[in-house]
Amino acid sequence: MTNLSASAVDMQVNRHIVGRDARRQQILTVALLAVAVSAWLSVSLGSYQWQWSAIWQYLTADDTAARNVAMQWYVLWDLRLPRTLMAICVGALLGMAGCAMQGLVRNPLADPGLIGISGGTAAAAATSMAVLPLYWPAITPFATVIAAFCGALLTVAMVLHMAKRPHGVAVSTLILAGVAINALTGTVIGAISYVADDDALRQISYWTMGSLAGANWLQVAMLSSCLLVSACVFWRCRAALNLFALGEQEAAYQGLNVTRYKNLLLWTVAFAVALATALCGIIGFIGLVIPHICRNLVGVDQRYLMPASGILGSVLLVLSDCVSRSLFSPLEIPIGIITSAVGAPFFLYLLYQQRGRTDD
Repeated sequence: MTNLSASAVDMQVNRHIVGRDARRQQILTVALLAVAVSAWLSVSLGSYQWQWSAIWQYLTADDTAARNVAMQWYVLWDLRLPRTLMAICVGALLGMAGCAMQGLVRNPLADPGLIGISGGTAAAAATSMAVLPLYWPAITPFATVIAAFCGALLTVAMVLHMAKRPHGVAVSTLILAGVAINALTGTVIGAISYVADDDALRQISYWTMGSLAGANWLQVAMLSSCLLVSACVFWRCRAALNLFALGEQEAAYQGLNVTRYKNLLLWTVAFAVALATALCGIIGFIGLVIPHICRNLVGVDQRYLMPASGILGSVLLVLSDCVSRSLFSPLEIPIGIITSAVGAPFFLYLLYQQRGRTDD
């Protein structure tokens, strides 16, 4: 009788696990469909309307007829499609980076900006916008991207150096060093903004609010390559992140090389967020809010939480970009304002919903 009861319990537990995994897979499938729908909306909405028939005519007609619909092809291929794909890549990078940071430091309030990545990027970008044109008037805008990327990596290197201990990187020191670096970079940005001329000040203000304007296929290629590499690293570290949830000592007892995986995750987050921020400016709340939403949908298992964070991050950023372009068309609102306006109230709502569990 005891054996039969134990067998029945095991079957029930297995059935529950299978059903839970099936539900998670269904959620991921629906999220992928949401990416497709949001991408369709992104290429369809805007101040200039185009039709599929005109695009087909451009692809099949002779040169004389094609010139009549060339503008519609230009709007689709050179403006909206790169921008949509860029939003998908940036949203996925920020969502997965936020999920990795929260799992690594075991703090649901963590995001990639916690260790100073966004601040270092902004300080370097502001400096390049205000100083470089004084000495190299013919410098290309891509120099700002390079400066911002290098600033982010330099900031991460400084934070990791200050948090390094004989047994590895101390998470508490890492967070405190990130707070100090963010304060320092805020001072640099303020000083640069104070002495900058009107044109540079406008560029700095616009860049710090985030924008996908000016997206092109080169940027899409860079971001998609970074997304592919980052997603592979995060997927490889899914088991390590699950062990980190138990605590670093418990993870070490389970045979995990804590120092190696911690450095690998931190540098992957740094590269992903640095490139996304350098190309698009500061886009807040994606890395903070999206993992919370996904945790409520698929649970804490990184096998589902990490891909869900990337997919829903893409959906949120694409939809935010649609709103930024369409709300006061043809004017465009910086996308960082939209994500903050949506993310901050929603995050407060999540905290309100979880206050009972948190207080316990």
